[in-house]
Amino acid sequence: MSIKWSAILPGIFAVLGNIGSAAAGNKISAYNTAAQTAVKAAVTKVDGGIDKLQAAFTKWEDSNEVAQEAISGTVTLLRGLGVTVPDLDVVTTHVKAAVADLSGILVPQDTTAQATTTAATPAATA
Repeated sequence: MSIKWSAILPGIFAVLGNIGSAAAGNKISAYNTAAQTAVKAAVTKVDGGIDKLQAAFTKWEDSNEVAQEAISGTVTLLRGLGVTVPDLDVVTTHVKAAVADLSGILVPQDTTAQATTTAATPAATA
């Protein structure tokens, strides 16, 4: 009895692809969750955390206390979960996304572009 590898291999590769895809999705989810948790913790730990969260959202600066605390917190959380920590740029990207998400939830955004309508005034008749 011979095995027809040409018939079996596509199915095996499909299964392996699905497993790899699920594993990658779980890792990305872990990065996102760790980053959001770290940003929330940073906001509560740093004096004036909400204002510094808003500042980090408006203009990202690595020197922002909330950003520094969130990046180190994310790395700590990921390592504590046994997840391999990617390079710092990847962590920073996830923290920036978490800052944007949480800033929109926790801090009311300014709406400077409010629509104003002017009513037409009747012309004066002499």
